[in-house]
Amino acid sequence: MRIIIRASVSAVAVVALAVPPAARAETQQRGDRGVRVDTLESGRIVISNPDLPATGPQGAPTLVEVLRIGSLDDTCDALDRVISLAVDGDGLIYAADWRADEIQVFSPRGECVRTIGRSGEGPGEFGMLAGIVWQPPGYLWAMDAGENRLTVFDPLGTVLATHRLQLGPAASLPWWMRVDADDRLHFWRPDLDRILMYGPGPGLDSLGSFPVPQAPPSVTDTEQIGRGGSTLFVQRSIPYSSPRVRWTVNPDGNVWLASTNEFALHETTYSGDTLRTVRLDRPLPRLEGQERDSVADAAGIPARRLPSHKYALENIRTSPDGWVWVETEKGAIQAWEVFDERGYHVGRVASPVPIEKEPHPIFGNGMVTGVTLGEFDVPYIVQLRIVRGG
Repeated sequence: MRIIIRASVSAVAVVALAVPPAARAETQQRGDRGVRVDTLESGRIVISNPDLPATGPQGAPTLVEVLRIGSLDDTCDALDRVISLAVDGDGLIYAADWRADEIQVFSPRGECVRTIGRSGEGPGEFGMLAGIVWQPPGYLWAMDAGENRLTVFDPLGTVLATHRLQLGPAASLPWWMRVDADDRLHFWRPDLDRILMYGPGPGLDSLGSFPVPQAPPSVTDTEQIGRGGSTLFVQRSIPYSSPRVRWTVNPDGNVWLASTNEFALHETTYSGDTLRTVRLDRPLPRLEGQERDSVADAAGIPARRLPSHKYALENIRTSPDGWVWVETEKGAIQAWEVFDERGYHVGRVASPVPIEKEPHPIFGNGMVTGVTLGEFDVPYIVQLRIVRGG
């Protein structure tokens, strides 16, 4: 079977994210710490945050490493290619290994508990394990991109349900799946170009869908290369040339959307209504100096072809308390810009260790769970406790 791997999934057209400036309603109010809150005629609420170190009521939280799982030895906690993570209500940590096609299970103290699944085509086996997600009260969903199916396990690894899907030749590593506060599963369907919402439980009872149009194509640089009597034309994408669209689902089951070329987040329902826009009044960072030369060298293009600015943001995540965690840099995550459940910017939250973007870090149980690379690029699962300010 031919599978096309997509590194990421784009969302609605960038132009659809703009806030019409002339549509402000007459009623406006001033939030505390300089945060401006406006209500548009459409009913959309716009929260505009000043770019200050911390504007929340208690300042920005801090992150403290409390657990590290991994080994240089060939032992049960040795990690290979972790593609996806999940954490259940009891604190068990599930790590999906793409190469081994198995799910490693660890206790809240980091002890090896069991493995779930293996390579194969039978029930509970995987042709290409692409992602996992935990759904309360006791369902571990696993996406098999090789067999085009979803398998539902209990915490002990017993198969509860298997769902065959007709997804076409596209896949995503890691596969995009989320569970909201009402235990509904949100799942990307590449064959439909939509996110589908399914009801709680091991079945697939569709409750709604959200369109996922393609982002604009990247601008490319074409280089003509002569080899002997032949001429080759090589096309390379120009970094930062076209805005991307990032999205995730919040605990209410609504979709957060953001264009990478401005610091604005848009909360949208499955029916397409934008409830609020959260802004950070921060200009686009400039792309200049040694960084500009380094980006050009890595892309294999002249530095003059690069735009003058980088993206405002790289990705967005949500935590069960309704907070939004925004990644702003390429490469491993050094810090997040964090907004509370009201949309107020609480500040920049630094990580004590660099967190890899893949697998996606998981927020829950007052923790951030992700993967960091140690010596010799050995992967470790780490948990960072979120300590609120004040």
